[in-house]
Parts: sequence; structure tokens; C-alpha cells
Amino acid sequence: MISGTGTGLKQRVWLDFIPYANRLFAAGREDIWSNADTFISNFSHWQGLLRSDILSIPLYDFYADWINENMDLLQTWAGKKATFSLKKLLAAEKPRKEISDVLIGLHNLYKGAQPFVLRFPSPQKWLQLLHPMVRPGQELMISEEDIEVASMHLAEYLRNFSSHGLSAIVMEENNQLNMMSNQVCTLYQPVFNLAKHYQWSVGIHLEESVDESLEITDKIDFYLFGNSDFTTLLHQWEKGNNIGGGLNRDFWSKQQVLPERLQAKFMYGEVPEDAEPETVLSQLKWLR
Repeated sequence: MISGTGTGLKQRVWLDFIPYANRLFAAGREDIWSNADTFISNFSHWQGLLRSDILSIPLYDFYADWINENMDLLQTWAGKKATFSLKKLLAAEKPRKEISDVLIGLHNLYKGAQPFVLRFPSPQKWLQLLHPMVRPGQELMISEEDIEVASMHLAEYLRNFSSHGLSAIVMEENNQLNMMSNQVCTLYQPVFNLAKHYQWSVGIHLEESVDESLEITDKIDFYLFGNSDFTTLLHQWEKGNNIGGGLNRDFWSKQQVLPERLQAKFMYGEVPEDAEPETVLSQLKWLR
């Protein structure tokens, strides 16, 4: 499991670097999402250069690539509910096998030296993503029952990776209001139950900045705020909350005022795809 104390996340720098590294070192090649060997080869090379302390695999990118190559199949789902489409999508063999091969390959390569995390849309966000694909132009209406059904589909799907060396799963949400209520957490219970069974830590990733309205729930082990700077995180760190962030776009362009001394060492962010290599190198030196 990934812990928030001792040698856990608070002692680490977590970088999501695939878009940046793919542009810089592989000319933006697209076949990394459809060929496990290509992904593993490139990812391990990029990791050797950027050295993230947590290895994070974005599940949805594999499916987005598969959807793009199978639009004719998607048309057969037209008019169906997003929950039906999610079940069909997660049952597709090729993307599931690619992800499985990637996780097994990287786990064998790194031999557990670093935590592995699988990042994917939350049950609610999956439905938000699929709805315009199968019901274009129709108003999005998601019920609690829909979210619960999506949670069950997702939990059953995640069992495929139970022996692949995962330390944690991270669910991506659009905003705090979607996720931070205990009501929504209850609807995600199938995923939480599965994570507990396999001893996976559970994280939530939000694009926005953290604010004082954040409600910490014991169902979630850590939070990632990709757009937060160190100033907005300071109060949360002082309270002992297990929250990662600080490495936002301003950080990677040297526009963020950096503290002389950090109160916590759980730093997280995505290196922007268009970041300047010299600046990235400079900021990585500051982090370490």
C-alpha cells in the first residue's frame, strides 16, 4: 500500500510525464497506447530521465486510442445508456490486454522498487465521457443508480489487475463537488471494497486547486490537486492532510513563487506537454 507517513507519499515526488516525454523524446508517437512493448520501452526510458518516485499508468488513454480505432463499433452503441456502453467498453479484450501486459512488464522490470498506480476516470466521470459519444446532442442526466451500476462494472473490471503489482488506484474527478460528498463516496463503494480487499490505497485526482471546503473522508487515502500551488496547499499540509500538488503549470514555467522550505514532501504534478526542457531540468534539480 501507499502510506501517507514515514517513507510513504509525503517523502516523494510524483510526476505524470507521459505527454511531455512523448513529445520530446518520441515525436508524439501514438502507438504507445496500442503496443505494450512499445509503451514499456518508452516509459522506462522516460522514467530513467525524469525519475518519478511513483509510477503512474493512465488507463483511459489506452481506451481513448481504442475508441478512435473502433468508431464503427461505437456506432452500434448509439442511443444506449452510458452504463451499457461502459460495460461493453470494459469488456473489450484488446485494450484490457494491453494494459495488463504493460502492468506486468513494468512490475517485472522494476521488481517492486517503486509504487505502481493505475489512474482512471471515476465511475461518474466514465459516464460523463461516454454519454456524448453514444447520445450526442442529448442532455446529460446521471442518476445515483447509474453511478452505482458504473461502480460495479468498474470494480469487476479492476479484478483483472489484482496480481499485477499495483500499490494504489487513483480516480479522476472533474471537481470537488462531484466527489467530496459522502453520498457520492457511498455510490463508489464497490470500488472501495475491491481496493480494500487487494490492499490498494485509493486516491482522488482533481484538476482544480484545493480550497477550504475540502471534506476529508476516511474512504480516500490521498488527494491529488494538479493545479494547486504550494501556497494553497500549505494549510492542508499543516493540518496533516495527505494531499499532493504544487507542481502545476506555473511551477514548470518558473512563474510560481517557491517557498524557501517545504512543509511537506508529497509533491505532485503533470509536466506540461509543451514545457521547455531546460526549465524542466532546472525545476527537477530544485525538487531534489
